[in-house]
Amino acid sequence: MAWITRRSSDRALVAGLTALAAVMFGWGFQRGRTHPFYTAAVRSMGANWHDFVYGAFDPAGFITTDKLPGAFWVQALSVRMFGFHPWAVLLPQVLAATACVPLLFVTVRRWAGRGAGYAAAVGYTLTPVTVALSRTNIPDALMVFFMVVAAHALWRWADGGRRARWWLAASAVWLGVAFNVKMGQALLVVPVFAGTCFLLGAGTRWSRLGRAAAYGALVAAVSLAWMVFVTLTPASQRPYIDGSVHNSVWEMVFQYNGFGRIGGQGAGTDPLAGGAVLSGAGGPAGLGRIFGAASAGQISWLVPAAVAGLGAGLWAAWRSRTTRISSTADPALGHAAGASQQSQHAAGADSARMQTTAAAPALRTSTAGYLFWGGWLGIYALAFCAATGIHSYYTSTLAPPVAALAGAAFVAAARGRTWHLPALVTLTAGWAFLASRETPHYQPWLRWFVLGAAVLAIALVPWARISRSRALGAFSAVAVATAALAAPAVWAGSVLTRKSDMMGSIAASAGPPQAMFGGRKFSATASKQIKRRSHSFGRGADPQVIRFLKHNRDGRPYAAAVDGSMAAATYLADNVPVLPMGGFTSDAPAPTVQGLAQLVHTGKLRYVVVSGMRMGGRSVAAKDRDAWVTNHCHSVPGLSSDTGSGVGTGTGTGIGTGAATGVFDCS
Repeated sequence: MAWITRRSSDRALVAGLTALAAVMFGWGFQRGRTHPFYTAAVRSMGANWHDFVYGAFDPAGFITTDKLPGAFWVQALSVRMFGFHPWAVLLPQVLAATACVPLLFVTVRRWAGRGAGYAAAVGYTLTPVTVALSRTNIPDALMVFFMVVAAHALWRWADGGRRARWWLAASAVWLGVAFNVKMGQALLVVPVFAGTCFLLGAGTRWSRLGRAAAYGALVAAVSLAWMVFVTLTPASQRPYIDGSVHNSVWEMVFQYNGFGRIGGQGAGTDPLAGGAVLSGAGGPAGLGRIFGAASAGQISWLVPAAVAGLGAGLWAAWRSRTTRISSTADPALGHAAGASQQSQHAAGADSARMQTTAAAPALRTSTAGYLFWGGWLGIYALAFCAATGIHSYYTSTLAPPVAALAGAAFVAAARGRTWHLPALVTLTAGWAFLASRETPHYQPWLRWFVLGAAVLAIALVPWARISRSRALGAFSAVAVATAALAAPAVWAGSVLTRKSDMMGSIAASAGPPQAMFGGRKFSATASKQIKRRSHSFGRGADPQVIRFLKHNRDGRPYAAAVDGSMAAATYLADNVPVLPMGGFTSDAPAPTVQGLAQLVHTGKLRYVVVSGMRMGGRSVAAKDRDAWVTNHCHSVPGLSSDTGSGVGTGTGTGIGTGAATGVFDCS
């Protein structure tokens, strides 16, 4: 671990923290369940290089996922190396989350010192949403990893040296890779990285501005390379792009997964806007969303400390700057004193200039660090609060800046005035007490335990400083750490003992079980229906339908067309080759009515399975397909059950509404 530090004590401590992180992120992951939608794509991409290159969802390469394939490339390579197993799909996320710990330590240490680096590494390891996300194959874990790698490379560049320019280029490349994992969510932070490049760069203002612009250009080039490649490929030679109306990867990235998630677009306004499916999820839009019931326990425990540390750090940097500017003024100027007095003033001024000149780089680095981590935190917090709806695991992007800023805040408070650390403990523990009340029935003892630890820490810290006793100082440090980290540690630890279930792999949350659309308000009837369908979806496709489709495939390339990729994933998991109609939301015009009729006419398709588990189904294309199936197909006798089982009555009326679902014969 020489790349971390040359100090053997640091190597041992960082190795220990990394081992702790490996346990937190990887304990029992081999028994975990994977996200069915993403896993279907990984399975297809791991078995066929054409599907791998284009990010196909199904083995036939009919349609892509509604995301860029960066994360699935990594997972598919793992599957190619180890074979298709759930643990092979999950392994990249475990390794990525674990690697973030030493990387974050090194990055924060370069900015705020060893103590802050250790505190940040511990804070990140115990962030509940990070632990929950590490044991699913949702792309966010890999996106955060590549962003941390990019941040590490950027701060390595700031240190200078012969290879500095290569570190800067590497930072831009890794940020572009992060874009290919989660699109615009990674792109939001580019101005912060480029701005840091400008602040810490050497040279004139224009040369630094040019360097920052070149950095952004390289990020854009890496980010858009695959999109340009797909655009230049004829549509007939690649899968249909899910999440788009016009088979456009640009539409999928910048509308469906971009602007469509911000601006208040509700369900039904734009069926292919990403915000339509998530409308209202994560709680009401506004500045309080990350402190609401859906996200508070996942990410917010150290946010108050991070914000307080950010404010205090920027205030201290501003005061230091004004002091430095005033001290560099020559006191001899404008005075008519004698030559000896002038020489004394000049000597004093020269000494002041030397001291302030030596302190200037450190001050600039400190200020740039606060702006870097604060910008990262602020821009994502605002984006999540403004979005139409979010999954709570989106907030994992906040974990690195929150850990960095909170770690620096606690170390600075411990070195500051006597009241600084007790005040920070009061703020952190006070919020933990309030946040725990959002889930009053989950670990009700926790908030009183945190409160007790905080009272003990507040009493011990001043006493330890006055007495200067090492034993008392160590005891007070343990009390402070307990008050700050007990709540997130308990929530994060809940993931280690949780029984794996389908919703855990989809919602990716710690603490009490959370629904897929946590924070979204439904009527009582709708809530019961969603719960019933989710339970049935977790059981997989109906075995009777599976046996029927396998027995009656008769050599056709598709055993059936299934309404929506989420439902199709359950059939693909049983090695039943199905055509996913409409993509993830069931709304994409793939296939069109004409295309569906042509498949039936040419004998490539006979059966259509209309599932009760739809994410959308509001588009014109979806309604036209429903009408075509209603008018041209008849239900298969005996293959029907209640609407919650994924196969309905098959009466031929109301397809797509949840009232009439089942297996239809279109021959």
